[in-house]
Amino acid sequence: MLTLLTCYVMVRAIRAHAFVFAFAIFIATSAQGLSQVAFDVNGSAPVKALYAHTAFSRTANSRVVSLELDVSTLFQPGAGHSITEMMVQAVCRRDDVVVVDYSPRTELQSDIDGPMQVVQEKDSARDLNLQGIGGYPGIGSISGALNQSDYQSQSIQYLQRPNRELTVAAGTTNRQRGVYFKIRPNSQTTLEGSRKLNILLAVPENWRADLMDVTIQAAGLEAPQFRREGVVAKQSFVVALYQENDAVASAAAAEYVRQQANLIRCVRLFSKSIEQRSFPTPLHKIGAKLDLYEPQIPDNWLETVVYKPGSFHHTKLSALPVDVRVAMMNFQDQKSRIEVLSGAKTTNRASKTLAEPQTYTLGYRGTTSPR
Repeated sequence: MLTLLTCYVMVRAIRAHAFVFAFAIFIATSAQGLSQVAFDVNGSAPVKALYAHTAFSRTANSRVVSLELDVSTLFQPGAGHSITEMMVQAVCRRDDVVVVDYSPRTELQSDIDGPMQVVQEKDSARDLNLQGIGGYPGIGSISGALNQSDYQSQSIQYLQRPNRELTVAAGTTNRQRGVYFKIRPNSQTTLEGSRKLNILLAVPENWRADLMDVTIQAAGLEAPQFRREGVVAKQSFVVALYQENDAVASAAAAEYVRQQANLIRCVRLFSKSIEQRSFPTPLHKIGAKLDLYEPQIPDNWLETVVYKPGSFHHTKLSALPVDVRVAMMNFQDQKSRIEVLSGAKTTNRASKTLAEPQTYTLGYRGTTSPR
């Protein structure tokens, strides 16, 4: 019985190692595919006030503001021919912010400039030629010929619009809370480079700043065979929006961008330490694959902190390195400050963050001067 149990454990361990090896190969292959294209977008964007008390919003007191996203795409050498489409999606986090308009809208283009002239001609001809020779012996002979020709010609001319291909498709999502832009290349345009996207939002009267989630992805032929189409690259960003000529909102957006970059930098710097604390030994990794062990640090903690509204608190986050915890607390305080400026309902602690922004350091909590 003990021998059978030992064999069973060994088989499960071998399968687990094989799974870990296959998972590592999958990650390496995915990383290779995803590295074909790199995206970027401005970290913050000022919004300009246009109209007040518009009927486009769901709230009674609202105004329309405009913003611009600067999206950049970089192809690695040899990757441009396999990319067939790029899509940008943007969604504001506050529920009562509505997309009023956007640019560019859906566009169709053709390589032919102007209408085409079509000419249809139809010709018909008919010829008749009869010849005959006749005679009577002793008297003589006679001959004759009959020719008849009939020719008809018909010509039809008209203008025809050339076939056009879809280059830009745009529309709203999430009941007008978001907007998408789907862009395709043709002989006159390219997907690589910088592109300006303009969005009009209807925001509440007390709106001063907000966070917008931007997702950019490229579709095309997947490596290495380049036979099947799919998503070959995808990146998510957070853009801090702030009211133009609002010093407090502008400073809060700039600080949010700085704290987010600092958090990402700390996570990369201490990545090995975070992995070691999550899985202290190889057996813990195997146990996690077999659902026998729960990691000391949640797998999606960074995604939750950055992309979920509000503050994220978990008892297992105490296992993070001290520098990472400090960067995370500074970032979450700054995110709460942006949420207060958006006019969303927040706690008293978040409201105090707007008046007195806090800065966490190693070992103590310091207070900086209000912005």
